[in-house]
Amino acid sequence: MIVSIVDYMRRQIIKLVWPVILEGTGIMAVGVLLTAMVGRLGAVSLAAVGLATMLQFSTAMVFAAAGTGAAAIVARETGAGNWQEARNIIGQAIGLGAVLGTGVAAIGWFAAEFVLNLTAAESEVIGLASGLVKIAFMFTPLFLIMSIGTAALRGMGKTQTAFYITLVSNIAAIGIAYVLVFGHGLPAMGPYGAAWGMGVSQLAGALAVLLVLNRQQKVQLSWRHVLVIRSKVIARIMDISVPAALEQLAMQSGRMVFTFMLAGVGSTQFAAHQIATQIESMSFLPGFGFSVASMTLVGQYLGKGMPHRAIQFAWLTNKIAWLSMTAAGVVIFIFARELTTLFIDDPQVTHWGTLCVMIAVLEQPTLAICFVLGGALRGAGDTRWPMYITTMGVWLIRLPLVYLFISVWGYDITAAWYITAGDFLIRGAILWWRFDSRKWAK
Repeated sequence: MIVSIVDYMRRQIIKLVWPVILEGTGIMAVGVLLTAMVGRLGAVSLAAVGLATMLQFSTAMVFAAAGTGAAAIVARETGAGNWQEARNIIGQAIGLGAVLGTGVAAIGWFAAEFVLNLTAAESEVIGLASGLVKIAFMFTPLFLIMSIGTAALRGMGKTQTAFYITLVSNIAAIGIAYVLVFGHGLPAMGPYGAAWGMGVSQLAGALAVLLVLNRQQKVQLSWRHVLVIRSKVIARIMDISVPAALEQLAMQSGRMVFTFMLAGVGSTQFAAHQIATQIESMSFLPGFGFSVASMTLVGQYLGKGMPHRAIQFAWLTNKIAWLSMTAAGVVIFIFARELTTLFIDDPQVTHWGTLCVMIAVLEQPTLAICFVLGGALRGAGDTRWPMYITTMGVWLIRLPLVYLFISVWGYDITAAWYITAGDFLIRGAILWWRFDSRKWAK
């Protein structure tokens, strides 16, 4: 009987995980294909699109954290069978995303050129990037509606539906960008075509998620759930979402500072770092999938009044993720050089890139813990501790040590990767302690 329960739990976890992994793979594929399209237009276009995408995405992800709060509450309420409250949460979260997105779009439109001038990019790149980022920011409200809506679907356990919506958006992005960038049947727009392609794809995704939520039998979201302000519901969303937003702010700003610091190691080692980062990002796909599964199942079973089962799901998800990501790490370690040479044939860049990829393998077990137990705490509504731990790891451990070892003492790029591995080890240990203490249940 015990074995059958564990098998059932394992099937529930895998059922939630695989669509999220495919969804992330599709998003990554779109990024690669758009980069390849723009790359044919020259280095300036490529650099400008990369700069504009990083600025808009990093900003929008902070506010997309409203989806984290909504998903955690939706998981709890749907587990308890409170569909009316879940409907109100989803509607108010989407309305909140639209309002925040409009504000971000307005600020981004006027501040884009000023912010880009703070970088060390060439004037030609900044000029093009400022035009591209204004287009990107125009669609921020739609991006947030899509992000919050799909997050709510995942909280309901509908990860397959979220995957299909993202698939529609991805297909639209590639098709529209291809036509507009190169001018098939229309005047060629160059890099602006890629920006409009991404924007229209976010429009398609937002419309698709609203249609799906309206047609969901137990949700049946309507305009009144979005437009009628419910202050208590908004306060509940904000209570969980604000710490998640601060966590994203710490993470995204830290990522930019980290990148700027490492730019001083020289073009060869910095190129190797960028390649290793691309390879490492592949491991984030299963990690995010297991994080969503953990958050959803913990939230739903707490809503059902079965905290013991929620805890069992969290630990089982952690075990599966740990084994899966560790095994993937071993494979990456063995083929580190071959993976690096897929990106470049420069022997010096390959040498440093291979070393960085091998060091990144050390992160896989602790990354699994960070993803799963962080997701479990969010599913329980404890978004503050993941925020505390992420902020500490990035701003009190990783960045100060990178500054000392790279900027002051002149160590090579591998030092930054060892420091990152140590950062995740410490974060994983604290998350383990926090979840195991069960203080989050209070």
